Amino acid sequence: MTNMLDKISEPLLAPRGRLPVSEQSSLGRPPLNRQQVLLYFVATVFVLLIYSYPALRTRFELRFSKLPPLFAPDLTLYLNLSQSPATASSQFLNPYYLVPVPYDGAGYLKFHLAPALFAGLRTALGGRLWLSVFLWNALWWCGLSIVVVWLLRRFLPWASSGLVVLGLMLLMLFNFGILKTLLIAWAHLPSMARFETIGLPFMRAFVPVMPVTLLVAYLGLQMEALRRGNAILIWVGMGVLQLVALASFPYATLMMAGITAVSAIWQIVFSGNRWAGLVVTIYGVVCAVVDAVFALGGSLGFYGNHSSSIRFQPAVLPHLVGGNWLILAILTTAAIVSKKVSPDVKWPLVGLGATNLVLMLGDAIVPAQTILLSHHAAHFIHSTIAILLIFLLSAALASPQLEPNRWKYHVGIAIACAVSMVALNGLLLSLGTYRGYLTYNRQEAALAQTLAGPFRPLQGDLVIARAQVVDDQCGWIFLLTQSQVLYCTDAEVMLTVRQNVDIHRFRQAIYLYLTGRDSNWLRRMLAGPTRLNVMYGLGYWAEAASHSRSEQADGVLAVEHELIPLLEKIEQRDDGVGRFFQQFRRIVVVDNQEDPTFSQERMMSFLKLESEQQTGQLECRIYTPRK
Repeated sequence: MTNMLDKISEPLLAPRGRLPVSEQSSLGRPPLNRQQVLLYFVATVFVLLIYSYPALRTRFELRFSKLPPLFAPDLTLYLNLSQSPATASSQFLNPYYLVPVPYDGAGYLKFHLAPALFAGLRTALGGRLWLSVFLWNALWWCGLSIVVVWLLRRFLPWASSGLVVLGLMLLMLFNFGILKTLLIAWAHLPSMARFETIGLPFMRAFVPVMPVTLLVAYLGLQMEALRRGNAILIWVGMGVLQLVALASFPYATLMMAGITAVSAIWQIVFSGNRWAGLVVTIYGVVCAVVDAVFALGGSLGFYGNHSSSIRFQPAVLPHLVGGNWLILAILTTAAIVSKKVSPDVKWPLVGLGATNLVLMLGDAIVPAQTILLSHHAAHFIHSTIAILLIFLLSAALASPQLEPNRWKYHVGIAIACAVSMVALNGLLLSLGTYRGYLTYNRQEAALAQTLAGPFRPLQGDLVIARAQVVDDQCGWIFLLTQSQVLYCTDAEVMLTVRQNVDIHRFRQAIYLYLTGRDSNWLRRMLAGPTRLNVMYGLGYWAEAASHSRSEQADGVLAVEHELIPLLEKIEQRDDGVGRFFQQFRRIVVVDNQEDPTFSQERMMSFLKLESEQQTGQLECRIYTPRK
């Protein structure tokens, strides 16, 4: 019996050599053997299959591949960022309204490396959007898996093959960021309904998979730099990674800076290594100068209407310290006091946890209206918890009493059971993701079919489509037709502050009026208990997400000053609305016949109906401007 269990557990507890654990930690691991390579390869392929299943199943179910299926928020935002060509070397063509915007005029345009890389991939694949999104995702999922395996195998205090695979599975197929929701979903099995609203942690196409991949690679290089002491090339590699992170998702650069800051404090203060202190100082100065030159040349804000400022608001702290923050604080403290993790590994881990903790409290110092720091710091919470947890588990298993053979099969079977449970969790999340988004993806396919027919928008036409939630119909219009839309919420992140006031809010007011809403309705909603939901739906995301009452009040005032006066003018049949529609040869309206968004009566007050056609539940109507 013992021999049989030894054989079962052997692949999960692969030999690490005859060195003591502490010496292996400082000198590195023996080369991979064939069995380990196969195990890591199978684990990575399994992860890719789990993540690819929703897209492949949806493709088979709908037999539609013109547009990529959607399984997480903000896909249309990033695709539109990558789709629209630059009108000049320093300008971007806003794909929603077809107006030129300076690249340094908006945060999403300044930090647009990820969409730019995707645009290059799409060009290389002949413009095939479905294939481009699928391959882009697969490359980043694979890249993150490889980086995680490298990090864990090289730096875990006790790096058995099974523990490395468990760490990979925890990071890719679990989700500590919504731990309570995930446990509730398990409690409601065999019903799959709860899993349809969760999703895999890296299902979103651009963020957080790309910045987390860069962050994990940076973490490993920081450990390697501390281990080797004077490896200048490693510091150069770290500098490149943090600059790439800055150009794509600057919050990841803040995480990297925190890792290095904590590591540097340990080196300089506690280890007494003056050479290391000089290297870190030079590295920090060079990175700070390069990052400042890149970041300060234009708008830093992602949410447009407010300049950067520092304002301490202690009243919001209780709202920011939640369950995830406390779990991370406990794990970070455990890493600090652990004596089984070598200093070259411990202090970058502490830096990772401590920085995430500080950034999650960021809205108490930097107003949410500026960069929504706490909100974006949450993108790293799952990865940080997973990494700290697997390192602490490895340290616990690195005890000498666990080395004899009589313990091997017990530990191996425990790891195998844990891997199986996490793998099953990934299967449930993947299946739930497919089922939860199937209705949306059917509607997306119907929209593409409708706009590809005889009512296809032509050059010079305006399209009016639903714009109620993230990734609504309006987000697909430019990708399908190259035509502009009347209004889409996401358009504001690709406009300057002035353009948002002069262009976006005016179009938004017309849209609200055509959907049956008016200034009195908006005043009532802003005075009611759901005012934050209303503000979020109107695109005042930062104010709606903020826990500060003063910032919420600023959002209400902004709506009152920017939108309500425009709505009042439209209600009085302001001539500016007629002049706006007269720019276009035709106005194409896409609506749902069973649950219409737009008011026919209000449409007819500015437009003249020419023809209409129904495709399934969607109805397409052609209008011309009234003279």
